[in-house]
Amino acid sequence: MTAATDLHRAPDGPGVLARARSRPLVPILSALFVIFIATLVLTSRPEDTTTLSIDNSAEDGTRAVAQILRAQGVDVRQTPTMAGARIDDPSRTTLVLADAGELMDYQIDAVADYPGDIALIRPGQDLLAALETGLTADPTLDAEVQSAQCADADAIAAESVATLDTVLSGGDSGGAELCFVNADGAGAYAVIDGERRVSVLGSWPIITNDHLDEHGHAALSLRMLGRHETLVWYVGDPYDVSTLTWEGSSGDGKAPPTEVEANPDFLPPGTIPVLFILALTVAVAAMWRARRFGRLVREPLPVEVRASESTRGRARLYRRARASGRAAAAMRARAALRMGRRLGVPRSADRAAIVGAIARAAERDPRDVDRILYGAAPTTDAQLMTTIDELDTLEREVHRP
Repeated sequence: MTAATDLHRAPDGPGVLARARSRPLVPILSALFVIFIATLVLTSRPEDTTTLSIDNSAEDGTRAVAQILRAQGVDVRQTPTMAGARIDDPSRTTLVLADAGELMDYQIDAVADYPGDIALIRPGQDLLAALETGLTADPTLDAEVQSAQCADADAIAAESVATLDTVLSGGDSGGAELCFVNADGAGAYAVIDGERRVSVLGSWPIITNDHLDEHGHAALSLRMLGRHETLVWYVGDPYDVSTLTWEGSSGDGKAPPTEVEANPDFLPPGTIPVLFILALTVAVAAMWRARRFGRLVREPLPVEVRASESTRGRARLYRRARASGRAAAAMRARAALRMGRRLGVPRSADRAAIVGAIARAAERDPRDVDRILYGAAPTTDAQLMTTIDELDTLEREVHRP
């Protein structure tokens, strides 16, 4: 017996839950450590996978062309927001707008006012219209190699490129010169050379890492983007609400506006990270101060309320609220349920079936039974007492042997 008792004896010392309750700081610190590690992982800068980004080394990125331009002495800089462009000298800077198909109207207006050279890669139709290019971008399924077929020096140097994904058509009204035109009259590249040079690359995949080394893609890309010593690269972001900045764009002719001045949002920069940290702090504080529930414990009620006392109390409430109609409806419903159960009438039966069964059992006129069970609601205490007496009488008649 002693051995059996020893085998079933509880382990010495308090259990795991008891030790955790006695030292609540340990699980709190552990939770904070886990949250800290998760925050570091989530906020760490991941590998850039944005299409046409110069930091993207995947097939749809443009890191290769950016590195070649830097090796040739071009200062290539990518800005995550339009307000971060801050171009010092538009005459010596090429502005690249890549995949900018979801710009807002005021952002498009700012681009239209920019005096320097612009290179558009996979542009939106609204931007093409605002720049008065007269071009239309259309998708294409034919991956054909076309020769320059135009007088532009950059296109001639490239000799031939492939028409991939998108082609450009039109351009007559805006003075755009189409190059690398297919049989349908649509080209892979267009240029407008006036007070400023606007280059439009419709066949955008030729500039990516995957296709840059094919045909004359590298020659066209490098000549289109390397015309000036500075290249500012912007990839369209639907969450960016800032406007383009360059020297003189603030109106004083001296310096570009600050980040806050160029951002029409009412919230200052860095508001979203601060709100995230505050929300995380509140969540941690709530976990720290939250009440810790143990196992469910059965407790006897402090008092026992008799059914008769509950009925009297409810009646007093009805009387105080002058709810004679509601009280009568409740009593009629309970009486009809009891009598129907007595007579075997299902609960799903309609009004006519219940009245008919009760009238036959009580040997009464169905109209009289319908008046007692479904008549007008009493408005006074005297009418309520009459209704109660009629219900009692009817129920006795139904239950009589």
